[in-house]
Amino acid sequence: MDNKIIGLIAVIGSSIGTIAYALFVEGAAGGFGNFLSIPSFGIVVGVGGGFTYMRKHTLKKKQIGAALKDDFILAGWIGCIMGFILMGAGAGLEGGLDNLGGGLSASIVTVLYGYMLGPIVEAFMNE
Repeated sequence: MDNKIIGLIAVIGSSIGTIAYALFVEGAAGGFGNFLSIPSFGIVVGVGGGFTYMRKHTLKKKQIGAALKDDFILAGWIGCIMGFILMGAGAGLEGGLDNLGGGLSASIVTVLYGYMLGPIVEAFMNE
């Protein structure tokens, strides 16, 4: 269990450190808030968890972590597509084409969540 905690701290620490470096040293636009999205988290956990739960009866106990990982990643891409649809329908383009980057980055956050949460959940679910 110790290696899982140390690995989790390394993942979170290096991710936050990289974002902080890009924002404060390199002067990248935006802030930490660009990486936080409750709807994106809800899509990844809700849709991914739902997919795994639907086929739970076909999985062995040791396969659930791997299935969750795959389904979280899939849900991240589904959330990204949903964001593109909303962006194309105008929900993400209130400011015209000048706001396209903001809508695009909000859509991509679900993919990031899927790829970050998937391996973490798999590591903690597998014995």
